[in-house]
Amino acid sequence: MPHQRAPIFTATWDFSVWLVRKARAAPQDPLARSLADRAMRLLDAITLALKDIDRDEALQHADLLLIQLRLRLRLAMETEFLSAQQAHYALQQTDSIGRQLGGWRKAQERAE
Repeated sequence: MPHQRAPIFTATWDFSVWLVRKARAAPQDPLARSLADRAMRLLDAITLALKDIDRDEALQHADLLLIQLRLRLRLAMETEFLSAQQAHYALQQTDSIGRQLGGWRKAQERAE
């Protein structure tokens, strides 16, 4: 049976690829660099949690990074780094990741 990726990993991966590509268009822009950095760090945190490496800490860190990403995405729309349509897409993706992350954290709490 082929290995299947966790949906939260796939969503985070796809979003990170999209956001890093957007950021590469403006490599000197501090907001672009910050967005790309947070996206890659979120991907790292999700990966560590999936590998059960300090899972609780990784999930908490992922939640914090998601909060920071959402804030920066709103700033990116306000400063026109992202169009309204791009920002809407990005915020939809972070909402989806956030719902999955929240469900995972609640399941972890119930298991403890």
